[in-house]
Amino acid sequence: MLLGLMGCKKTTTVDVAAADVFIQSIKNSNDTTQILFAAVSSIFSYNPMTSVSVVDPNNSTMQLTNYANLGNSFYNDPVYSTTLPAFGVYNYTVKFADGQTKTYTNTLLATTLPPPIITALGKNTRNDSINITWKAVPNAQAYQMKVTKGTGTSLTQVYYLAPFIDGSTPLRPVLTMGVPLNTVEAYGGGTYTFEVDALLYESTNYTYIQAIGISIRDFTL
Repeated sequence: MLLGLMGCKKTTTVDVAAADVFIQSIKNSNDTTQILFAAVSSIFSYNPMTSVSVVDPNNSTMQLTNYANLGNSFYNDPVYSTTLPAFGVYNYTVKFADGQTKTYTNTLLATTLPPPIITALGKNTRNDSINITWKAVPNAQAYQMKVTKGTGTSLTQVYYLAPFIDGSTPLRPVLTMGVPLNTVEAYGGGTYTFEVDALLYESTNYTYIQAIGISIRDFTL
């Protein structure tokens, strides 16, 4: 009987999450000569989580939000300021759906990236793509791009280009990426927001983000 019960012993799930904090910079929409900064925390796990809190180096506590409502990803909306966020160790308390609680840390370094300078946005000469062009950002290791439509709860992601590295030699001073026009047209007429992000990672294996510079520009179809 004892051997039978031992054979039915439930396997304990190993809960693991990854914590990352980085500096996000963006141009002030009211004064494009001014750059604003925010600390953004991101927690991801394949094991569902119910809550995540973070304590910054100033001992201020903040609850992160699970926007997708699936429990796998938590982060905070950026609160921008002309002042850089607190550098140092951020401490995270993660509560998993199975009742386990674990703690993680990640260090925010005193490193920033400026937002990319977008020089052009419009249809190409073949009229089959909407191209966006920007100046290369010094020290950026990669770039990503996305296109959205709408705002708030009606926000829809139309297109997403995963982080990519400019492998040209020498590095190009200007980069251009295109979005198929039929991809955008499928969402109908209106105003679309194009976002280009410059990325700097904490390590050479591109696992944790250290800084992001974000630029946005609208296009009306």
